[in-house]
Amino acid sequence: MGWMLVAGVAFLWAGAAAAEVGMRALAFADPADGGIARVVVWYPTDAPETPVRRGPFTFRVAEGAPVAEGRHPLVMLSHGSGGSAFGHADTAMVLARRGYVVAAVHHRGNAFDDDRDAGTERMWRNRPAQLSAALDHVLADPDLAGRIDGERVGAFGFSAGGYTVLVATGGVAELGRIADHCRTPPAGERFCHLGNEETPARVAARDPRIRAAVLAAPVGVPFSKDGLAAVTIPIRLYRAERDEQIAASQVEGVRDRLPAPPEYEVVRDAGHFAFLMPVPAAIAAEVGAPAQDSPAWDPPGFDRAAFHERLNTEIADFFDRALAIGRQGR
Repeated sequence: MGWMLVAGVAFLWAGAAAAEVGMRALAFADPADGGIARVVVWYPTDAPETPVRRGPFTFRVAEGAPVAEGRHPLVMLSHGSGGSAFGHADTAMVLARRGYVVAAVHHRGNAFDDDRDAGTERMWRNRPAQLSAALDHVLADPDLAGRIDGERVGAFGFSAGGYTVLVATGGVAELGRIADHCRTPPAGERFCHLGNEETPARVAARDPRIRAAVLAAPVGVPFSKDGLAAVTIPIRLYRAERDEQIAASQVEGVRDRLPAPPEYEVVRDAGHFAFLMPVPAAIAAEVGAPAQDSPAWDPPGFDRAAFHERLNTEIADFFDRALAIGRQGR
């Protein structure tokens, strides 16, 4: 499913570091069938960073190092359909340098290396369940549990990940609304060319531990006003001005149906994939269109790297405010 695709890519982080970043991968039981699912965790550490290879990609992290002293807020991260736990690695690492633990779910059944559930009721139902199961696992992990403040948990979701986070924060999804929407889809919206399974099912899976959320180009059509009535936590919402996958009406519908107005921004000249981390030019061809800022995706002149410098700071600032975290004493 190319509409929310990002291959399992990473990059060499070379920015100025306020703290060292640790990274480790954990396995947990997929709530759908008990199979092995994965979550990648980034966190502040006092150990030195070294280059770590993952396939053809390199991170500068302290792999497997202890988490820095203190109790740190946690942000759960949900990638788009056909994506990867590494699709927003730059955001995760910026948050880790701010003192956050970040846990990125690799959505089994709807990731770049396993997309068998794409467009099915199972996909829409299992994603929020996976997010909560990963949260359970991270909070119970013996190396992490004593370093996480379970009262300060946020979530970030992109595209189908935005849908995932909305359900986890109290939204009730009516999957039949997808078919209704796609009978007369907005011009140019590729979301409706994916063969989404027609079903009247409803999905409700609120996780009250999540206290704030950032949504980037979320799939919003499954949610009515009543379906979003219980989403009362602070929300920051982004729309890409030239999004070719998710129509403006989907994101604006979320904005207008939430009980309290979210922080809202339209990213000028951005296409859907602008929210994915910048990919080095040497591997952009291998990753494909989601890595390329070109006329087919983002217009010429759109600078994804510069946008992400601003985006990641905005996201960290939002969670600082919404989770009532001061910069002192962390």
